[in-house]
Amino acid sequence: MNRVVIVALIGAALSVGACGASRQSGICGNLTPDGSASGDAKALEAEGNAAWERRGDEAQARAALDAWKRSLAIDPSNAALRVRVAQAYYFLADAHLRFDESKQAEMLQSFRDGTNAAEVALGQQYPKFKAKFCSRQPFETALQQLDKGAIPAMYWYATNLGKYALATSIVEVLNQKDRIKAMMELVKELDPSFNYWAADRYFGAFYTKIPFPNGDLPLSAKHFETSIEHAPEYLATKVLYAELNRLKAGDRATFERLLQEVLAYDVTATPALEPENRAEQRKAKLLLDEIDVYFPEG
Repeated sequence: MNRVVIVALIGAALSVGACGASRQSGICGNLTPDGSASGDAKALEAEGNAAWERRGDEAQARAALDAWKRSLAIDPSNAALRVRVAQAYYFLADAHLRFDESKQAEMLQSFRDGTNAAEVALGQQYPKFKAKFCSRQPFETALQQLDKGAIPAMYWYATNLGKYALATSIVEVLNQKDRIKAMMELVKELDPSFNYWAADRYFGAFYTKIPFPNGDLPLSAKHFETSIEHAPEYLATKVLYAELNRLKAGDRATFERLLQEVLAYDVTATPALEPENRAEQRKAKLLLDEIDVYFPEG
């Protein structure tokens, strides 16, 4: 896979962006419509939960997403499940579709659908946020309506949206960077340890690009290293650190060390992360395979 594709797909993981003006249309509509289907929503949710445990298999990741979406068709008010749908769209795109060149359009659509799911969930959970946002009050005013319970929806909104935006248009990234940065700063303030120190991982990626175009690599490194210090078992942080920061810095030795550490890690040691970590090992191998291209003078 060439470097441009890798940067677009890996580098966007925790970066920023937006899908343009359509961002308001999802959250500002009717968020509690009547169910469009009948059946046992709880049973379908449980079916999806079981498939999710086997999400390392693309077919099972799709099965989880399908079951959860069918559950939401019966009970659209289940905002917590909608957040899980946003996570599932992200995982399907990042851990499966990204590796298949024939599925790039589906990957982008998955990131967009994940963004929409998280956005609707946020509006369902926090009507006051929706009211402030949809009346076009300052975004900081809308954020003041959120608390710790909003973290999962905010996080999956930002990660899906960031990948979609950077993979489609850097203009969209720059247009919305302040909004998404403010959201992730709130995540860091409310719970810095969320999702294996995700906020620091996010800002590690963010500061490789902002200030545009050169970023702030020392500040980026500080955030990446904080995330790694507290959650070394989350391999994506090392992959991002190597690909976005050390490659840009021309630091072949650290680039190689980080990725070799990823490959050497026993993914069975953290069963809850095994599917994600196996995907990161796959990314690490692809990057190492191209090391002489990235660092031609060795």
